[in-house]
Amino acid sequence: MKRIILTLMLLIATINTKAQQIKGRVVEILPTGEESPLPGANVVWDGTNTGTTSIEQGFYVISEPESYPATMVVTFIGYQSYKKEIKEWGNYDIVLESSVKISQVEVKGKVNTTQISTLDPINVQTISTGELEKAACCNLSESFSTNATVDVVFTDAVSGAKQIQMLGLDGVYAQITQENIPLVRGIASSYGISYVPGTWIESIQIIKGSGSVVNGFESLTGQINLEYYKPESAPKLFWNSYVNQEGKLDNNLLLLKQNGDWKSNLFTHISYFDREIDHHGGTTHDHTTHTDHHTGDKFLDDPKVKHVSILNRWQYKGNPNYGMQFIAKALIEERLGGQISSVPIEDRYIVNINNYLYEIFSKFGAIQPNTPGKSAGLQTSFKLHNQTAIFGKNNYEALQESAYLNFIRQTYINNTNNIFKYGFSQYADRYTESFSGNINNPFNNQIRLDLMSGLFSEYTFKSGDFFNITTGIRADYYNNTKKFNYLPRLNMKYNPNEKTAFRLSAGRAFRIANVFAENSSFLASGRTIDLVEDLNPEIAWNYGANLTYCFYLNGREGTINLDAYRTDFENQVVVDIETPSELSFYNLDGASYANSIQADIMYELFDRFDVKAAYKINDVYTTYNGEEKISPLTPKNRALVNMSYATNFDKWMFDLTWNYIGESRVPSYKLDDIFGDFRSEHMSDPFYLINAQVTKKFKDFSVYVGGENLLSYTQENPIIDAANPTSSAFDASLIYAPIMGRMIYTGLRYKIK
Repeated sequence: MKRIILTLMLLIATINTKAQQIKGRVVEILPTGEESPLPGANVVWDGTNTGTTSIEQGFYVISEPESYPATMVVTFIGYQSYKKEIKEWGNYDIVLESSVKISQVEVKGKVNTTQISTLDPINVQTISTGELEKAACCNLSESFSTNATVDVVFTDAVSGAKQIQMLGLDGVYAQITQENIPLVRGIASSYGISYVPGTWIESIQIIKGSGSVVNGFESLTGQINLEYYKPESAPKLFWNSYVNQEGKLDNNLLLLKQNGDWKSNLFTHISYFDREIDHHGGTTHDHTTHTDHHTGDKFLDDPKVKHVSILNRWQYKGNPNYGMQFIAKALIEERLGGQISSVPIEDRYIVNINNYLYEIFSKFGAIQPNTPGKSAGLQTSFKLHNQTAIFGKNNYEALQESAYLNFIRQTYINNTNNIFKYGFSQYADRYTESFSGNINNPFNNQIRLDLMSGLFSEYTFKSGDFFNITTGIRADYYNNTKKFNYLPRLNMKYNPNEKTAFRLSAGRAFRIANVFAENSSFLASGRTIDLVEDLNPEIAWNYGANLTYCFYLNGREGTINLDAYRTDFENQVVVDIETPSELSFYNLDGASYANSIQADIMYELFDRFDVKAAYKINDVYTTYNGEEKISPLTPKNRALVNMSYATNFDKWMFDLTWNYIGESRVPSYKLDDIFGDFRSEHMSDPFYLINAQVTKKFKDFSVYVGGENLLSYTQENPIIDAANPTSSAFDASLIYAPIMGRMIYTGLRYKIK
């Protein structure tokens, strides 16, 4: 009996001891504001020999002191010792500070300007400032010239707009965000990527395939997220000035305030071009010999542009347990193109595009001081965008008023290897649109209200560094269909060894099309527009696999990356240009899919000489009025080779990029309105593009000189029936190659760190 009682007493004592252990985590705070664990730190009770050591991820467990209050002492080599008075048992996180204070020490090292992680479960590429500076990068649309994942294409021959393609599909199917807050959506779809100056961008993350449910419902092919310079990492002053051979001027000025709890960035941008350039020859068709004769097309190769934009960030860093920031942005832009001024005004085809955009967005975040891995955040955005786009007789006017809210809560289950996120989001968009011109049913001040209310949850399991799986689901209610849209997502990563990562992803996404804003390039034509009244939201599944392998050859690091993705539409708003002189928008009735395979290799051939090569195959099909066909104006094959060399201390930098663009399908079109001649459907010729840049760096500034399209390859006849812009045959939208020839530019970057 005594033995049983003693056993029970011992058991009770053991349980009581375990219940009243003191535990927590030992970490340091990095300059980025993120926590970094400190395994191996010593945790002891002051004046005793009772202690322990923090383990992986910085966790520690120490037995309860003999009496309260007691002083806990935490020490770690290279860090200041920490003492904390403990009055009761519980969880206590310890933040250590470095014992070494260093000022004005510059460490030079080589970091890849494009990085592919082997640890993230999501397939993400990060483009740094160094990569962006390999080209002029006047704006976001020009920031992918050395990247094979995102393709940049001209949309028409009169507006100067550029758009992107990703995984073989138009950029509208990629979610484009600024610091994970919506950036390009709605009526900004055609010109939005030109609104962000390249010098404002600190990095760009390109996520292929299914991303996180936390960031929204719109990523059908992936996400492009840009990060502006932060107050803690921005230069004190940064000035960039650019001019090209045609006379286009760009000026950017960035200023920084770092003193006090409130830190601030100010970004400004001015772009100006006011010359009439007409290098292109047009063509006239001889109906007796069926030959083309070159004449001047009398259209501006590039529109006149006046653009002013400003962004101001205020960030609060006065309390380690919470933070907040507010960003205000505004831009005004005018594009004036069409026929040159020598054409009489009453006969002139005019392109006049005006955009006014004002936006305020904010972020609030809080962490639980005594509980690692638990936090809450709120993101908000309010936007007003007014656009007028005139293409000859086609007149499109739109006003977008938008509000966005996203609440995210993060916690963990048992330990930080099991992260759980949940929250809700609200999108509210009101569009007021008018359209007149070549349309069967013009409309005036037509109002559409889109309300998307969503709930989401996401679970991430991590087993060391070799296995991660993230599963999530969204449920978004759309007011115009009165339906919930359920969007599951899955991202899995497995590392068989430290050099290799294998990823699988799958997910469903949803978006609402704005057909005129997203396809404004086709308004630069004489096509008659037919619009179905009830266009359904677009829904698609995306499936993907990725293999990343890091290797060492001759003591130098290299990376091989292989991707395969498929996007399969349940419903799509079909943009049909298959019938000459007609443009139709209708709901998909049949199959529509895109297969994309890409292989990349990055390697340092010798000291400071880096080579990056990629090859991509896009197989894109859509059903047009019952017939499944290759999507038009989408190259099936693309290749890229980028070579970079820098002398010691980066005093001289040389960059060369070679692009191969394969053939694409061009639908049949009218040659003129009088005789009714047609050019039948055909495949365009493949071609090459070469860009290069040389940069000379000094102490605080650098000078760069470069050239784009050095082979001066252009589409021979970018404007069809240019002599008769009022005819149904007129078309400036069938663009598959550059419309501008060789372009030489120079610039200056002045930076005070």
